[in-house]
Amino acid sequence: MYRLIAYAKNGVQRFPVAASDLLVGSQPECDIYLPFTGVSKRHARIRRDGDDLLIEDLGTRRGILVNGRRVRQAKLEALDEVRLGGITLLVEDVSPSPALSDDAPAAGATMMPEPRVTPEIMTEHLAAISQWVLTDTESRVTLESLVKSVLHDFGGGVLFLCHGGEPRNPGIKFVATTDPEWLTCAGDLLQQAASSREDGGGKSRLFEGRLGNHPTLVYSSTLHAMDRSYSVVCALPRFRQGKWSVTPAFQALSDLLIQGLVHHVGRYEPILPGTGLRRDLVPAPGLVVGESRAMHQVMETLRSIADPEVHVLFRGEPGSGRELLARTLHLSSPRREGPFVVVNCSGAEHRQVEADLFGAQVPGREGPLRRESKIMLADGGSLFLEEPENLSLDLQARLVRFLRTGEVEESATSLVRKADVRVLVSSQEPLEKAVAEDRFRVDLAYLLSQFVIETPPLRERREDLPLLIQGYINRFCHETGKRVAGITVKAMSALASYDFPGNLRELENLTRQMVYLCPTGQPVDVDLLPTEVRLSSLGAMPRVDDRSDLQLERLVATCEKVAIREALRRTQNNKSEASRLLGLSRNGLAMKMRRYAIRGDG
Repeated sequence: MYRLIAYAKNGVQRFPVAASDLLVGSQPECDIYLPFTGVSKRHARIRRDGDDLLIEDLGTRRGILVNGRRVRQAKLEALDEVRLGGITLLVEDVSPSPALSDDAPAAGATMMPEPRVTPEIMTEHLAAISQWVLTDTESRVTLESLVKSVLHDFGGGVLFLCHGGEPRNPGIKFVATTDPEWLTCAGDLLQQAASSREDGGGKSRLFEGRLGNHPTLVYSSTLHAMDRSYSVVCALPRFRQGKWSVTPAFQALSDLLIQGLVHHVGRYEPILPGTGLRRDLVPAPGLVVGESRAMHQVMETLRSIADPEVHVLFRGEPGSGRELLARTLHLSSPRREGPFVVVNCSGAEHRQVEADLFGAQVPGREGPLRRESKIMLADGGSLFLEEPENLSLDLQARLVRFLRTGEVEESATSLVRKADVRVLVSSQEPLEKAVAEDRFRVDLAYLLSQFVIETPPLRERREDLPLLIQGYINRFCHETGKRVAGITVKAMSALASYDFPGNLRELENLTRQMVYLCPTGQPVDVDLLPTEVRLSSLGAMPRVDDRSDLQLERLVATCEKVAIREALRRTQNNKSEASRLLGLSRNGLAMKMRRYAIRGDG
């Protein structure tokens, strides 16, 4: 489905394009009503011809410009720019991508889509990825989203691109998956691929393996480029070989992935989702959106409230990126040229918060000096209030007066001044809870929360973790000038299973620590992680919730595998010491290792 975005003096307007013809002009009866200079009463007609979208000039003097070229009739595609007089229309494709459609499985869900891939569909995917590699210097889409679309058409799966490191523990440079839970199975999957190559499987092969508890078709390939060795491993649990072989298609896909990394060498931004947001949103520096449904819903909400002058409450856990989202909303609004001023309402004395909000007079050598209020400093821009539920009741009353009248009565003076400020608020708890406990004024709660956005914690957007981790690694490598060979699958699995109570800030600190400690030229490994992170997963510690597989035998087997691997890691693969840690005999440990296909070398 297409829609048109009109950029005009009074803001941005969006018009969905239905199957029927649409009349564009400056008359109110037009389907797309543009009452602006240079737009004729009946300027153009937009119609659908099958899957094509066409625009036709209706004989106006100024005509139509499509991508700077004057036309009488033209076929429109996504991101085309149409000029009607002084108005610019951008064509936008709002059809959900396969990876984000309603049929796609939610994170952690066991349901997967039915395979629908054909040679023709695969050719289209390879063409789209090839175009990204060769021409997408601005990265309006992400490589991960393109590869996830491929996996979705195969019925779901996971793909790893690795280079360097040990054959059984390589550094991951790229990963895409339709289900983040499969990241915790990466260790076993890569070991299966390594064993297949050791058994004489050749550079590229297909074989039957396992992805967690699912039998799966596995594609494994080794390549050489830029004097480096790479490996690609892809698991497709739902797909079964038919009349056509997928091996040549995945060989081409592997080459394109490596070329994509080389094409963007020296720049880490293009692989991060968020840098290619649509033109009506300006992301704050450091914001990574990812491919999760939760974050895409947040960005769509920001897009819809960028122009209205409503006060917005961002509610969520500490470290979940509330200030980054608030800055994005500010930069995407008509106030973008104004200041963005932050006031923290917690952790400071009453007088300090009062001075921040409403100014103060401080003693000076030649008499009292006036300290400007942050409300006045934010005039013409946005004021970001952190944790306003900690304000005293008298400051709440003064804030209510400002929000109702736009007047600031400065402390210690009788001076009243006007300020034009949009207020954005960050809170950990619902303001209604503070109201119920008589700690917060009900009228202020309604004034500050004219629109509420729930900021998802990191554990609810696990599918974004691979790119977040890779993005932070690249960022700190650029900052320090250090080169590391990606991240090992064990470290990625441990991070993917951790719940991150500190959210993005904790992930950023963990990644910074790993990059600083990692030897140059080596991949970031699990030994660089804190103990609580490393022990939270070690591959796949099972979770028991309303979506879990409750087969007791499988749960116990998974726990035993995790415990055995941790014992071997602690003892550096000394089986006698590991058996003592586990309370087993050496023969008992050997039997369990054979049962679970655990190798003594890790």
